[in-house]
Amino acid sequence: MTRLVVQHETDDVGLADLRAPRNDVVSERSSGPDAFELADGPFRRYRRELAVSSSGERHTVTETIDYRLGVPYFGWLLWFPVRHAVRGHRPGDGTQPIWAPPQRLDPRSAAIMGTLAICVVLSGFLGNAPAETHTYAADEFGVDQLSQGLLGAVVRVGTIIAVGASIIADRHGRRKVLGAAMVVGIVGSILAAFSPNIIVLTVILVVTRTANAALGAMVTIMAMEEMPAGSRAWALSVLGMSAALGAGTVVWAQPIAGLATWTWRIIYLIPVLMIPFVIGIMRRLPESRRFEQRSTAVRLGTYWKRILLLGSVFFLIGMFLSPIDWFRNEYLRDEHGFSASRISLFVIATATPGGLGLYFAGRIADVRGRRVVIATAVTVGLGSIVLFYNSAGPILWALALCATVVSSGLLPALGVFRGEMFPTAVRARAASIAGVIGVIGGSLGILVAGWLRVEWGTFGPVIVLLWAGPILAALIVWFRFREGARRELEELNPEDPSPALG
Repeated sequence: MTRLVVQHETDDVGLADLRAPRNDVVSERSSGPDAFELADGPFRRYRRELAVSSSGERHTVTETIDYRLGVPYFGWLLWFPVRHAVRGHRPGDGTQPIWAPPQRLDPRSAAIMGTLAICVVLSGFLGNAPAETHTYAADEFGVDQLSQGLLGAVVRVGTIIAVGASIIADRHGRRKVLGAAMVVGIVGSILAAFSPNIIVLTVILVVTRTANAALGAMVTIMAMEEMPAGSRAWALSVLGMSAALGAGTVVWAQPIAGLATWTWRIIYLIPVLMIPFVIGIMRRLPESRRFEQRSTAVRLGTYWKRILLLGSVFFLIGMFLSPIDWFRNEYLRDEHGFSASRISLFVIATATPGGLGLYFAGRIADVRGRRVVIATAVTVGLGSIVLFYNSAGPILWALALCATVVSSGLLPALGVFRGEMFPTAVRARAASIAGVIGVIGGSLGILVAGWLRVEWGTFGPVIVLLWAGPILAALIVWFRFREGARRELEELNPEDPSPALG
């Protein structure tokens, strides 16, 4: 429990402000004379009391505030900004600080958000490990670039298999699938460290990818179903930053892969560190309230048009982003002579600031709308990637930085459509099928990029060709998708009953 004691010397107007219930990072209600308690806000406990000593029109006010933030795992990161905001009392109009979500979280959503964030750290690691290590595994197993492209394409089959998990999630709940996915993902990563050849590694990575796809889908769906209407994209941006922490762990560990031909295997053992968290996560995480109150009369077949529309966008963007992710290290090693350590430094230096772009893109998508963020990310962000693959020298660092910061807006602005386009009873399945279509596009993009790289001898023209896909996707979103910012899921999908979310 944190206690703040603040002394105020004020006049009648200031005293009236102090005696008014707050409405900023916390919403208060009166619990007695000069005493206030939590009405709404991301706190487990909260109380504010005033002791007033007056002399004419001047007043000495001792304000005592006791609170405990309700964000698990990552609450320590918010210690200073929350303390500063709570200490700087203003009655307020509900406007949130720039570091907070656009719409205030309640205690339940704050707790769920923190728990999902630690889950997605694991997801980020599992998703990035194959992309960062396959080039070193290929060296040990003696396979060429085309085979590496085939490995990347086959591994993505796991996302297709994960549709089965989404069927279970729509029928029996999101929480059980999420827990099982974490366990299978950790076990799969450990087994990958002991793969005797490229075939066994591929099979294990397919299983791990299946688990990770299910984990990522459940985290996204639960966030969409539990966050307030004005903070869904913001939530995805924060989850994206948490996933980047997991993915960044792979990058930090990547120099290990350059020590010997086999040391890439050590990286796959890192998820062992997540084992102690799994039990705590499952104890803390409740089932989605929207799932518990869903309408069972909704059928998936009614929504194929929306699924194909969203899937086509994922397909076109996946054809571009997947080969970018899969072949980046190969491009830096083969065409620019980067060592493992230099690649690690390059990725850390250019990707870390992308967290700021990701965060602010989520806020903008919630406040200004999703489509403008997507259009900017595709033209400016992905355009910088195209230039990156057609440049050399120091400008590579600047282009990669610009690309990361701006293109990161695709994650929250596009990801929210997974939850907003479909009702609760079919949300997991519909979003997973659309994601599968995107994975098919990503796999095709990796195969095409790997083949054309061998034929043309360089990645540059290949990336220019593939950029046409995201441009077309942005046009589809701009003209065909409904804007869902600040609208409840039940407003976007009237088939759902309005749950008691208070």
